[in-house]
Amino acid sequence: MSEHTATPGTAGASLPDTDTTRWLAGAATAALLTAVALPMRRLGRDQTEVRDSFPFSHYPMFSGKRGSHYWVTHLLGLTADGAARPLHYSYLGTGGLNAVRRQLRRRVRAGEGQHLADLAAERIASRDRSADRDIVTVQVLRGRYLVDPYMLGADPQEYTSRLDVRGTAAVPGREQGVR
Repeated sequence: MSEHTATPGTAGASLPDTDTTRWLAGAATAALLTAVALPMRRLGRDQTEVRDSFPFSHYPMFSGKRGSHYWVTHLLGLTADGAARPLHYSYLGTGGLNAVRRQLRRRVRAGEGQHLADLAAERIASRDRSADRDIVTVQVLRGRYLVDPYMLGADPQEYTSRLDVRGTAAVPGREQGVR
């Protein structure tokens, strides 16, 4: 059996703490920082000179001007005591959130809001998820939300500027509360 002796201050280090290892660590750090900062030289003074790359992206999702509000079509569940909360998008379709949201928006604009509310209510009853067992009514809403208050973490009353109900359905087999 061999005995392990560690130099003070280097316990657990995989390389000894010498001038050479310190120089190598500094050189590796400088190389990584240079690799991240080099794309900055591609940032031009006008749009014709700009070449997009990591980490300085001009992709519109990150750099585009946001409007003051945003319209979202979504599901809202109401409990017997009148409390409301958003429902999971999977009650209306399969696929990712954005795909289902686009389909929902398109179908509600086509006048299918009531049909979608009925469909979601039936799915809530059949799936019996513990998180949604207290939901007695489903609403399909088109809401107008203010972006800046939302991004600043305001309460929903402060960033919700308009809600249009496009369909309402009772969840089958669940007692309806007094509204």
